[in-house]
Parts: sequence; C-alpha cells; structure tokens
Amino acid sequence: MASLKNLGLEFEETMSGWIGIGETEFLAGRIAGQQENTPLHFDCRIVIDDLERFIHLADHRARLEGTLTFPSLGGPFPMENGAFNLFSVDPATGMRLMTYSFGFATATGKRFFFYGEKHLKDDPGFDLMEDMTTLFTTVYEGPDKTGPLYGAGQLFFDLKDVPALMGSMKITGTRWWELHKRIQGKAAFMDFAWGKVREEYLRDIDPLYTTEYENLVLSGRLQQDGAQKDFFLISGIHDKDFPWGDGEIFWDVLLVIGNQEEGYRRYCLTDRILPGLYLNVQDGAYRYQGPIFEITQGYATRFSHLKEKKPYLRECQADFTISFSARPYAVTPLPFAIANHVLANLASGLKWVLRNILPSEHVLGIFITPHTVTVNSGSLKISQQEQSTSYQIVVERTFGEAERSTFRNIKEPTMLYGYICAICPEARTARVQIHANSLRNERQRLAKDQVDALIGAVVSRVASKEFLMAGDTLRVQDLGPQGEVSESRPPLFVKLGEPVLEVNNDHFPTADFQRRIIAVQDPSGETCLALEEDMDLMRLGAENSAREVTVAAIRDTNRFKALDEVLQKTAFFEYVNDAWEASGKTKADFAVIIKPNFMFAYNKADQTTFTDPVLVERLVSALRERGFTNIAVVEAQSTYGEFFYNRRVREVAEYLGFTMDESRGYRVVDLTEDQYEERYLGPHLGQHRVPLTWKNADFRISFAKNKTHAYSYYTLTLKNIYGALPLADKFSEYHTGRDIYHTTMEYLRAYPVHFGLIDAYLSADGPFGIFADPLPNVTETIIGGPDLVAVDWVGATKMGLDPKISPYMELAVKAFGKPEITLIGDPNPYRPWLNVPAALTLFTHYGLDANDYFGNLLYMAGAYMDETQFPHKSKSAFMKAARKVIKPLQKAIFLQAGGERTEATRLVSKFFTWLGSR
Repeated sequence: MASLKNLGLEFEETMSGWIGIGETEFLAGRIAGQQENTPLHFDCRIVIDDLERFIHLADHRARLEGTLTFPSLGGPFPMENGAFNLFSVDPATGMRLMTYSFGFATATGKRFFFYGEKHLKDDPGFDLMEDMTTLFTTVYEGPDKTGPLYGAGQLFFDLKDVPALMGSMKITGTRWWELHKRIQGKAAFMDFAWGKVREEYLRDIDPLYTTEYENLVLSGRLQQDGAQKDFFLISGIHDKDFPWGDGEIFWDVLLVIGNQEEGYRRYCLTDRILPGLYLNVQDGAYRYQGPIFEITQGYATRFSHLKEKKPYLRECQADFTISFSARPYAVTPLPFAIANHVLANLASGLKWVLRNILPSEHVLGIFITPHTVTVNSGSLKISQQEQSTSYQIVVERTFGEAERSTFRNIKEPTMLYGYICAICPEARTARVQIHANSLRNERQRLAKDQVDALIGAVVSRVASKEFLMAGDTLRVQDLGPQGEVSESRPPLFVKLGEPVLEVNNDHFPTADFQRRIIAVQDPSGETCLALEEDMDLMRLGAENSAREVTVAAIRDTNRFKALDEVLQKTAFFEYVNDAWEASGKTKADFAVIIKPNFMFAYNKADQTTFTDPVLVERLVSALRERGFTNIAVVEAQSTYGEFFYNRRVREVAEYLGFTMDESRGYRVVDLTEDQYEERYLGPHLGQHRVPLTWKNADFRISFAKNKTHAYSYYTLTLKNIYGALPLADKFSEYHTGRDIYHTTMEYLRAYPVHFGLIDAYLSADGPFGIFADPLPNVTETIIGGPDLVAVDWVGATKMGLDPKISPYMELAVKAFGKPEITLIGDPNPYRPWLNVPAALTLFTHYGLDANDYFGNLLYMAGAYMDETQFPHKSKSAFMKAARKVIKPLQKAIFLQAGGERTEATRLVSKFFTWLGSR
C-alpha cells in the first residue's frame, strides 16, 4: 500500500451569519447583527497540499482560498493569506479548535482581518453538531489580530450543505488511473477527522485513549566566534492525551549550553502548543522561532511559572533551525511483549498500514520507533533585548536520538514510567532505559489498588526495556522491575548530582510530568548528559493562591534530629520572631500554644495514636532557649469522655507522659474547661464557645500525628484543629449536629494556625489508623511548614493519596488556597502503607453519622480503652453483653491493657502490612 506522501486534498465550504459592528461578544454580536441587518458570508476552498504532512501531529494547517461578502463594507472580497487549521489546540485551555483566518481589503484599500474558530468541547448533552457548525467570529481593522476590533458575531454551516461539501472533496497529486490512491487519501482524511472527534466527544465512555508524540534529543558542540561549547537540546511535540489520556498536551524546548566546570546557561519553554515549533523526524526538519526563557536562579521551573513569567525567568527570543538525518530502527511494541519475531513484524507492519489508511486507528499498545540522528546543518540564535548570540552546530561532534511513537492504551490502571535517554556523541551511541509500572493513584479503593498493583508488577517485568542504538544495530533488552538487579540484565544508568535543568509540567490533572536534563554515568562507563522523564504525584504548584512556602519532610532514625532539621529548614524560628515583633509584646508575654493530637489515645503502649510527648517537649525546649516562656500545650475533650471515666485532657495527658507540674516549661490546658467567650464564627458553628487560651494566643502550632482516618482518609494538621473545638461531646455536637468539616474551616478562619508539624516517626495506617495500629509503621519522618494546607498536601501524598480526597483539604484549598510548595527532604511515598478503603468512609458518613443515637450506641459498644486507667461508664446489662460480643474484634485491633498483642492482633497486623507492601 502506498504512503500518503505527495497526495493533496481539497474541499469547499460555505458559512453565513451575522456580525455586530462594534460588538465584542460573539452571541451579542450575532443578535445585534440580525437586528441591524449586517450579514456576513464566505465561500472558501480548503487546500491541503501534502496530506501526509497535514495529518502529521505537528501540522494540521491548510490554505484557505475564496471570497467574503460583507455588505456593510461591500464585496465580495478575495481572501488573502488564508489559513485553515483543523483540530489545533488553544494554549490557554487545551480545547481543540477549528480556525479560519484571512485578510481582505475593501475597494478603498482599507485592510481588515477575519478570524473565526469552532470550539470542539464535549459539554453536557449532545452538542457535537452545534460545535461543528458554529464559527465564533471576529473582524479586526488592519492586517492581523493586533488591530482594533471592528466587530464580532457567529457564522453557521448549514447541514443541508453536507452533500455539496462531500461532493467537492477531491484528492490531488494522483494520475487518472490511481483510483486506489484517491480512495486511500479520502479514507485517511475522514478517519483522521473522526478520530479527533471521537477522542473529544466519547472520552468519558471510551476505556482506551490514543495519542502520539515526536521527540528530538541532541548532544554535542556549538561554535561561536571560533570557540566551542557543549550543548544539549531536547524538543518534543506531545499530542493531546499524552501520556495518561487525561486531555492535556504539551510541546517544549529545553536547552543547556556549557558544562559542569564552567557552568551552564539554561533555557526552556513548555506550553500546550508552541506556534513557532515544527518537528518532523521523518523529513529531518526542526525549527523553532519564538520566546524562550533563561533560568537565572537554580535549575528548575514549571509550566505555571513560565505562564506567569516569574522574576527568575529572563525572556529571550529563539531562532533555531536544524536539518538532520534520522536513521529509523525497528518499531518496538510496549507493554505487550511479543516474543515471536513474526508476530512482532506483523504488529509493526499493521501499524504502518493503519498510519497510511486509517491514521486514527492504532494497534493496542505503545509503539516506539527509535532513530539515531546526525546533524547536516544547524544554527541556534538567542536574542535578549538588543543583544543576540548565534551558535553553529559542530555537526561532526554532535549526535542524537529521535522518536516517533503512538499510544493506544487503557486508561486504567494509569500508566507510570521512568525514562532516560543518554547520548554519547563521541561514541555515536544512544541508550534508552524505560521502567514501566502502574501509577496507583486511587489507593483508597482497596480492590482496585490491588489489581493496579498486580498489573503494575506484570507490566514492570514485560515492558521495562533498554534500547541501545549503535551504528546499524538496535539491541532491545529486558530491564525487569525498577530496583531489581540481575546479572542477566543490563546495568542501569547512575545519576550524577542534581539535575542540570528541570521543567515540571504542572498543568496535568493526573500528576506533574517532568522533563529533565541530567548527568549520568552510562553503563559503558562514559559520563554524558541525558533526557529524563518522570512523573510526580506530589503536584507542588499553587492552587487558588499566589503564596510560596517551604515544607520539609525529613526522614531520620533520630526523631530529635529530624524535628530540629525541619525547624531549621523551614525557618520556623524566623516565623515565631516575626509574629513576636508584630505583637509588640515581650517574649515572656508572647503566647505560644501547641495543639498535639492525643485525645483519641486508648493505650500509651500504642504510640501510633498520639503525638509523641518527647517531641512536643523538644519543641518547647527550643522555644524556651530563644526566650519564649509563655507556652501552653492545649487539647479539648473528645467523645470518648462520654463513654469512659478519666478522659479529661489533663488526665489523659498525664497518662501519656506529658509533664503536668510545668517543670518542663509548659502548662497543659483543657480547652473544654478553659474560660471562654461566645462569638459568632460562621453559619455552621454559629454562636459558639471560644476558649480564651486559644483566642488570645499569638502563635498557634498544630502538631499532628500521622494517621489514617475512617472519615477523611487521613488526619493531619488540618483535621487536628477539629480536635481544638471545645465542646466535649463531639459526635453529637459536630458529627451529627453542625458537621465536622465546615466547622473546622470556620474555626481556622477566625483563629489562624501559624505553623504545622506532623509526627510521622511512628505512624498508624490501615482502616483503623485513627483508633489503633498495634504494629506501628516505622516511617521515621517529621514534616513541617508554615502553612497547614501545604504540610498536609505533602503528608497525604506520601500516603499515596490525592490530598483533595479529604473534605478538609478540599474546603481548605477553596478557603485559604494551596501555596506553591518547595519541598525539602524525602518526597517518596511511605512503604509499606495501607489506606482506609472508600467503603469504610461511606459507612462512617452515611451510617454512623446518620443517626445520633445509633452512632453513639455503636461507639459506646465498640470503643476500647486501657480500662485500668479509663473504666467504662455504662453498667447496663445490654451494654455489657454488646461489648462482650464485640470483644474478639477488639482483641484483633487493639493492644491489650498491659500493652500485649494477642494472636489475632498479630495476624491482622501482618495481613494489613502485607496489603500495604504490595
């Protein structure tokens, strides 16, 4: 079957409507145009000179010829420099567009510019026909869109004209007997168009997604004024839905010039599309003309920063032109390993046939076509204000790798991969290592998560590959799961130092997609630069906020050292000093309160359920060393006090090991029994009691425990403040009364908390983490920062959760915003870790909280305590019988009064640990 090369296509289209002169809004312009009788009509011919190039993902552009009739100005007027773009992408929104643009001149010589776009977006209801037939139109005075707006309105394609449009469609570039080429060309164009429509309008019901990309990597030498410098260039065009099928897209340019010894100059730009970028691996053509930013501080930036033009980014202009020869190797299918070469060749051949007949139909899998690249000629020009620097590529000392790849992949489980492409220009080799797995981004859905883990384990074995390209040879070898070393598998790259350049595409809803230039030691022993691609679930960019904060997550076997480092890295004492100076008080009068989490502790032997008193006292000591002596540790009574004796705050604190005589420099305050005033705090709390110790504090610290939670999936610094609400019977007052989420936000809004800390040295995971974890998860981490949303964002992500799964976080982001986070320390998820299943949160919300009597009864029967310290209050025969029935379950979940584990506890703990380690 012949390729589409040298085939063209033409068809005719007519659109009519109204333009409102002086109007700026489309709908208002159309209505005004109808009322004022200012119709507009055009007849055009869309001319695609090269169908293969048009279908190519980088260039869906065609010529637009014809005439425009606009009685308000006269006409008909011939179209000048007309352009049609099918399924382009709006850089601001990622929405697919059809665009029509051309200039025209009136009889008096006055110039105008026409621009129209169809918005292809799947809104509720069946809106495909409306989207395909409505052209949102603007007319400008002058030769382009920069001129004054003359009018706006809407034009429409009449569906009765479909037969005429189809009848006008013809293939060019064929001879009279080449009927098969004409059929092939029309079929390819129609399938291309259908494929894009299908991707947009059937996205929600299609379990698969299709995307493709082209990428170029070059490493070598540049010459400027007789001197040579090292350079490394990455540039790619990644179509919509790459890599996760979540509707996003990015094109990019990354360039470093220099070396480690002399220093690098770092340039980059990433956006949904870059209008000045053209890459065609098959034809060996690369051009980029447009803005590029130099990073003047550090080595990293992100999509959102480039959009905002942050101060550390120096805007320049780039003019890059490279002609190269790309030597293609055999298509490699992933993740479905095809051992039989006949089947592999058949799959690759089928892919080639589909590309040329039905370009939107792809074989299931990921098909990578690697190439080695030699440069024929190339120049890089970078301009900044009045100065410009031009470099010539030293072709004999430059080498590279390029890829043309298609994805036809399943949306679930979400794909996870790590990718490194290293170039050794002197040896003329390129080596790619890919590790594949599943992203496991819904860990609260226990069954699905285990299926994701199983599929990920299989994929990691069959789809983790190394491609070594040298001369005419492509060698593909299995790598196996990441971190698994075997003498039968090739050695892995060794990363050297920090990245040279890092760009975070933080506009994706799934995760941040990262592209880096890094230094590596190649398995051959040579040191070289490489492209690295990675995926970061932490998503540190801002949301609904312009603030920037630092959060530290320090892992250390010494809990005191970890806490001290967190305080130092996050400038904790600078924040305290700033608040003190703003207060106008003496240090002795400056009131600091620390809110730990300990009122759900049931047994001091289970240290996963309460903030470690020795860490709290370490913090107190550090504050006192700096002159702050007015320090209170505060808590409020909990629902447990309704069921057990001795559950006042000071009684529980003393039992757990807090110092009660103030000899350690702090006092323990029971917010439930504290003096208070009444204040209106919001529609949910209403007129509510406010403890004076909480109200009058100058600096509030939330020192949470790292636990899962049966209601909100996790309990960290935000949820910890719910515990500061003063009413003791929290289940009746808040759970089944006012609500637990909005009340916390109202309390925080009225009395902000200035710093958050998480004691994750010993953690409680699993479905019952809020209540007990008799086999502690030794996570050996302390997390802290000056913003509770930011701290909890890091803490929840390390649990493997989307932080906004918790209503506390969802509301907090809306109320206070999520600042941009600079993370210091360990970003890795806890392993092992088991989250609360979604079904349990549904039961707690819609079962326990549905009825105050039922919920209290169940809590009273099921709650467990060290009853040598906290005897149960109920003496009724019914309650005694109910607790006796539940006793086996309690023995499986809780430590016993003396701290011992039962056999059932050991078995349950081992099972949960096994689930969490998968």
